[in-house]
Amino acid sequence: MPSAIPSARERITKFTNCRLVRGAELVWQDLWVSSGSGKIVRSQEVFYGENIVPDVTVDLGGRIISPGMIDVQLNGAYGFNFSQLPQPGVSYEKSLRQVNKSLVQTGVTSYLPTVTSEQKEVYHHVGQSVMMADLIRDERC
Repeated sequence: MPSAIPSARERITKFTNCRLVRGAELVWQDLWVSSGSGKIVRSQEVFYGENIVPDVTVDLGGRIISPGMIDVQLNGAYGFNFSQLPQPGVSYEKSLRQVNKSLVQTGVTSYLPTVTSEQKEVYHHVGQSVMMADLIRDERC
């Protein structure tokens, strides 16, 4: 597990009443995360060694915390296709934002948009919009 010892300015969030994925099992355990680095913090090391307590505690009510999934070839989702120009009056970027919001709800935190073989005019429009996916991705959460 990655470990970060936060600086004095970073905040620690403690997720409690949750289950974590450990190998092939789910275990009941708190999870401490540094807001500055986004990394998991070794709670005992930080609490006893650095005398740091969490700034925020979030009760997850028994929910599972697990790593996000990465889709390494995504042609589209939820009726949206990266390789097709939208219908008149429909924004490619707005549709892409909706796909991002929907994907994160299923556990997909990152993806590689894949454009299939198309006519050359499609690549110019789609290419610019797909490159925006990285900018739009933060709006999913």
